[in-house]
Parts: sequence; C-alpha cells; structure tokens
Amino acid sequence: MKTRTWAAAVLAAAAFGACAAPSPRRPAEARMRTSEWSGQYGGPLEAGSQVVTNDEGWRELWRRLGKDAPPPPDFAARAAVAVFVGQKPTGGWSAACEEPRADGDDLVLRCRILKPTGFTTQAFAQPWKIVAVPRPKGRVRVEVLPE
Repeated sequence: MKTRTWAAAVLAAAAFGACAAPSPRRPAEARMRTSEWSGQYGGPLEAGSQVVTNDEGWRELWRRLGKDAPPPPDFAARAAVAVFVGQKPTGGWSAACEEPRADGDDLVLRCRILKPTGFTTQAFAQPWKIVAVPRPKGRVRVEVLPE
C-alpha cells in the first residue's frame, strides 16, 4: 500500500512539474505571424502578390478569390499579404512563407513556391495563401522566390 501511495505522489509531482515548467520562448520576430488562409482553387491565373491594409481591400481580395471573406484582421495593428501561385497543371502546388522580418521601418515577407511531391490531382489549380503580419511603420515588402 505504501508503494502505491509513494508512486502516486511521484507521478503527481512529475505531472505538476511538467505543467508548471515554463515553455521555451521563441524570439519575438519568430512569433510575428498568427493567421493564415490558403486554398488550391480560385486564385488568379497569373502569379503575384497583394498587400491589404484596410477592410475594403480585404473584402475585394476575397471577392477576387470567389469566397466569402472571414473576419478581417485588426488593420490598425496588422496587414494581410496574399501570395498567388498562378495557374498550374496539377494540384499540390503551394506557397510557403517564412517568418516576417523587420528591415528598418519596413517588414519583409519572403515566400517560396513549392512544387508538388508524390501523387497529385490531375486538374488545373490556382493556389493562393494569405498571411496576416504585424503592420510596420513603413511598408510591407513581399519577396516571392521562384519554384
């Protein structure tokens, strides 16, 4: 009986210690991005990007994608960046964005177009991604790296 009580106490202490232990924190720059939306269809036929900084632009962006707009980010503190992959002959294409980084008063968001791996749908696709980033004092610059 003593062994069970002792084992239960050890397990409880270990569980409490695991819950109470502080989690490692990432640098502030690595925590900049919080919201993302993406899709395989409905983006423009041409590759490109768009920065949105107000509610009207947000609604227009979603109309362009042929979708109902979700609630917008707080544009007083955030900007939205849309990356369009362009039309591709199969599914599986996507855009992957790095964490944004400050460059003086500007904010730079680098995105890479990723080719599909493995099996894909055999249908034309127009992938897109939207990322909400902190709104800088300057402008948001988007760098889309080639495939």
